[in-house]
Amino acid sequence: MKLQNNLVSATGEYLVCSELGQRGILGLLTPKNNPLFDVVATNETGTKTVHLQVKTMSSTNKQGWKLNKSICIKRNNDNLFVVLVRLNGVNEKSNFYIYKYDELADVVAKNYSKYMSTPKRNGLPKTDTDMRWHNFKDFTPEDELRANDWGALGF
Repeated sequence: MKLQNNLVSATGEYLVCSELGQRGILGLLTPKNNPLFDVVATNETGTKTVHLQVKTMSSTNKQGWKLNKSICIKRNNDNLFVVLVRLNGVNEKSNFYIYKYDELADVVAKNYSKYMSTPKRNGLPKTDTDMRWHNFKDFTPEDELRANDWGALGF
């Protein structure tokens, strides 16, 4: 089933909050269009808090996550994470790939640089775009280890 982009995005955010709640972590959605993060996650005593940017791909997307080029700007914030959500369809469990923000920024920047260094089929250079991607074809074993690794958040 093809979902509208805003529904895909909201679904991912609620799924992240659900996964946090199952682990005894309170997940609070921020107001829409918060520029840097979508969920504030805290333990019950409020002594540990992290901020999560959530990026969700639909079950019909077989390529990967389409991201804005700002994902490559490092934030130097150890409490800022990105959760990449892969919706797998109605009867399948979703997958969550959890990165420290700056680590994902490095991965995406490296992959984009590699992409741009390869000419088009006609031999001409590629044109820079405002989009970046984190595609499954570029996944390393380290990326695979991030799948459903909620311990990476430090709770």
